[in-house]
Amino acid sequence: SCKIVEVARLDAPELDPYCRLTDTRLRHEAGLFVAESPKVIMSALEAGMKPVSMLCERKHIVGDAAPILQRCPDITVYTAVSYTHLRAHETRS
Repeated sequence: SCKIVEVARLDAPELDPYCRLTDTRLRHEAGLFVAESPKVIMSALEAGMKPVSMLCERKHIVGDAAPILQRCPDITVYTAVSYTHLRAHETRS
């Protein structure tokens, strides 16, 4: 099953591909791209792509993301209660 990693802050280094690297930098330096919806991710899977990791709200692990995670049981899933929750932690001083 997937490795589920709870994150509390957007500045966590493991979230760099999602939060701090540009699409151009991801593609050219790491050979990666970010797919942002279940439909796009499923299309990428159908085309033979394999996700490296996933960032989603906790509720989507058993919701919208469940079919993707069933097909990709070896990926790491970074999660939090909600994106808003992460943003709140980011803005606190």
